[in-house]
Amino acid sequence: MFTSAEKQSRHTAIQHILEVDDLVALLLIGDTNFGDSFYGDLRYYTNNRILLNRQAVVVFPDSEPVLFAWSNVQRDAAARRSFVSDCRFSNNLVADVANVLKGRGIKKGRIGVNLEMLSTAWYLYLTRELPHVEWVETHDRVMKIRFRRSEEEAEIFRRGAALGDGGFNAAVTFIKPGVTEYEIAAEIEHYARSRGAEDHFTALGSGPFGSGDGNISPAIYSPSHRRIEVGDVVTMEITPRYEGYWTQVARTVTVGRSYDELNKILKISRDAIERGMENCKPGKTVRDIVLAVESYVNGTKYKLKYPMGHICGVDLNETRIFPENRMVLEPGTAIIIHPAVFTPDGKDGSFWGGTYLVTQDGYERLHRAVDEVLVL
Repeated sequence: MFTSAEKQSRHTAIQHILEVDDLVALLLIGDTNFGDSFYGDLRYYTNNRILLNRQAVVVFPDSEPVLFAWSNVQRDAAARRSFVSDCRFSNNLVADVANVLKGRGIKKGRIGVNLEMLSTAWYLYLTRELPHVEWVETHDRVMKIRFRRSEEEAEIFRRGAALGDGGFNAAVTFIKPGVTEYEIAAEIEHYARSRGAEDHFTALGSGPFGSGDGNISPAIYSPSHRRIEVGDVVTMEITPRYEGYWTQVARTVTVGRSYDELNKILKISRDAIERGMENCKPGKTVRDIVLAVESYVNGTKYKLKYPMGHICGVDLNETRIFPENRMVLEPGTAIIIHPAVFTPDGKDGSFWGGTYLVTQDGYERLHRAVDEVLVL
């Protein structure tokens, strides 16, 4: 999918970290979790998908990197598809990482790593085998590279967003009384999977509006066996991963009836996004967007609850959309924004949103899914 120019650009940027930070090596670890930072550094540098367990790649300043995979199947896949040519099977990743470092003559100096990914067991083993090595945090440095998206990455975001829109349309066609939440999720994910999505995160909830428990109504979580009934609200987070990159569209529909309060909440959500996106341009910060959304919602007497979204990429949540986030926006930054708006008493709420791409002079709305509450 990526060109050789993209591969070289990433390698050059990572090599710059080794040079500037005076590192003798850089250890990038990834696993199959799609939370904060658990996968993206490795995927970004290697362009290699992990199917199970962990993988690790050791990057050197003056020789070829080495990637270790936990199974021969994944080693073979990495050799065919990744940016790294030296891919090896390992049934003891940390031991093989230590051995390859020793084999390259590295017994002292500074090695960069994401300390959140370096487990205690790995740390104890590595410090025992390489007692004169200093392990230093470099994840934030890698993230600065990852946030500078290329046009090739932007095009992948666009294609992924189209899969999310198609999944929503498939759900709208399918939802009716009697079908289960699992069946709705299957329709959503079938659309994306059959068109190239490598993974899919689907959060979904159904039930009547107005639970009064201070949470999103209906509660949105993993799909269940619950069957849709007349009068239900169905809220969906539709999140395909295409060529390693996540996008997300959040939408709500109702079945057989409309709720005035819900319609008002979701209109405020949509209008608040529009107000926030006025600050979505290079040089502005995440905080600028948040404060604009917050100001708009507060002016309606309704309540805004956090978080309201996240920066997405190879990790689904690369940084949260919070008032404290002063990250400066750059062209190519992809922002998932879905403000949760609640009634003035804070008892009932809902949310709406999608993925936006920062451009050279503003932003691009990636999703084309209908921007109104449908009654099915």
